[in-house]
Amino acid sequence: SKSKLTKSVWRSKWITKDDSFKNLDIYHGLSNELPFGIHKTNVRSVVTIHDLINFRYPENYKPIDRIIYQKKLEYAAKVANIIITPSQQTKRDVVHFLKADDSKIKVIPISVGPSIPPLPSHGNTVLCISSFSKRKNLIRLIDAFLRIKDKDLKLIIAGSKGDTYNQVNELAGKYPQIELKNNLSSSKINELYSKALFCIYPSLFEGFGIPILEAFAHNKLVATSNISSMPEVGGDVAVYFNPESVSEITQAIDKLSDSSIRKGREALIPQHLKHFDSAPLLSQYLDIYKQLV
Repeated sequence: SKSKLTKSVWRSKWITKDDSFKNLDIYHGLSNELPFGIHKTNVRSVVTIHDLINFRYPENYKPIDRIIYQKKLEYAAKVANIIITPSQQTKRDVVHFLKADDSKIKVIPISVGPSIPPLPSHGNTVLCISSFSKRKNLIRLIDAFLRIKDKDLKLIIAGSKGDTYNQVNELAGKYPQIELKNNLSSSKINELYSKALFCIYPSLFEGFGIPILEAFAHNKLVATSNISSMPEVGGDVAVYFNPESVSEITQAIDKLSDSSIRKGREALIPQHLKHFDSAPLLSQYLDIYKQLV
């Protein structure tokens, strides 16, 4: 809409003309961009770059969007005093694609929300919280799930519709043990977690991998990809597979279908979540701000 466009242009450029902006000590761009012209002011700047998926998968974006995102990211990486990334993977990408100075990049992971009180698993579902886009690798997940040993398990894929939804829906519709869900409320998502035996996240690339952390917050184990940032989030708790190997995805599901394996690994979740506790992560932000003032 026109109002959204105006707000976007104001945030990207006009904001630096505002008198109140010029009185700031620090401006923190929270989502991959800084306002153009900030380098001409005395305002110190921090930018959080969550991922560079538009550089890795340009075919998933409209040409005009690719140009806009590239210009914003290149400018932000060049002029920012500090760049924050949620993972070492994104830090490497920022250095590689944006030629940013490695010394001004700080890695601060995304914090986890309050843990959901553990509930005993009382269902027979494997849960995948994911949008329906090509990068999420859901066709291979379905192929792998059809080969598992425990034929009583169900697979639920829940998330926003994307460019592969119709394809995934057509394939899943052939099998009653696979169910797709869209546009769920937080309470419905929490209900899915409570009934899941464990979760799976077979993405081909992530700047962080929030669904892995959310599953842990619900005291659920995760089988996930062994590439990009996923091992950073999953640590020694998650079970890993090559996301391009259907057989490895199947093996991971079979492994976590074993209740004794789940019980041992679930005991590791609380300690692992301490790495993503908000209090120490917030103190890292405060240290950065104090450094700049």
